[in-house]
Amino acid sequence: MKKIKFLILFLAVAVVGVSCETYDDYDTNRLPAVGFTAKNKNINSIPPGEERSTTVDVFASDVSTSDRTFNVITVPIEDTETNPPTAPENYDFDRTVTIPANSRVGTMTITGIGVSLPRGVREYFKLAIDSDDSVVAGGQILIALRGT
Repeated sequence: MKKIKFLILFLAVAVVGVSCETYDDYDTNRLPAVGFTAKNKNINSIPPGEERSTTVDVFASDVSTSDRTFNVITVPIEDTETNPPTAPENYDFDRTVTIPANSRVGTMTITGIGVSLPRGVREYFKLAIDSDDSVVAGGQILIALRGT
């Protein structure tokens, strides 16, 4: 019985000691992270000479009282064997995305263009938010285009 009392006392002291952690870095100023909410997006059945569009969401880690506009850039594809890159004439996208005031999500349009897409084969390009002094780039998105 004496050992059980000692064990309970030891556990109580341990719980009190561990529960006194602080979160001093919680309120520090951090740059917002902005990135795409999806990792992949497909635009299928693009006829030769025609276009198909889709929208994707961009998420910001914080809310602002004013509209915020971020630049969207293409980034190189790492694994070109698995994800063969497409020619730039086969796609178009909004070069900026605006996240409205008091919101964390903005929407942009991506268009697949059937200029030189091979029939039934997927080709890819990748987009990211451009980092600068006011923002940290978050998730990137890999877009797959397939012609008919």
